[in-house]
Amino acid sequence: MEYTESKTNGVTILKLFGNLDMLNAGILKERIKESSSETGYKFIFDLGGVSFIDSSGFGLIMSLNDKLTAQGGGLRIVNVSKTIQQIFRISKISSVIQIYETTEDALASF
Repeated sequence: MEYTESKTNGVTILKLFGNLDMLNAGILKERIKESSSETGYKFIFDLGGVSFIDSSGFGLIMSLNDKLTAQGGGLRIVNVSKTIQQIFRISKISSVIQIYETTEDALASF
């Protein structure tokens, strides 16, 4: 997995590319840990470049959301493919984590 990182109004935006799976979840978790201590606890994951998410990826998203919310921040998800949207609905992640069409909408939600 690769990602690009940017910051807007105190929110870290990570554009993810590739698979969010067991092999990559740990790398992303460490990056979030480093970045949150430096810049705050508000994150947006842009999943437009993600083609596959396994249970490790889903678990990471859920645990990060819980931790960031407990710290007064949160996690928003944007740009989700139809396939991953269906998986989010089936797994009920979309009832716990806020999913937005655009980065601008997600930024406005904080």
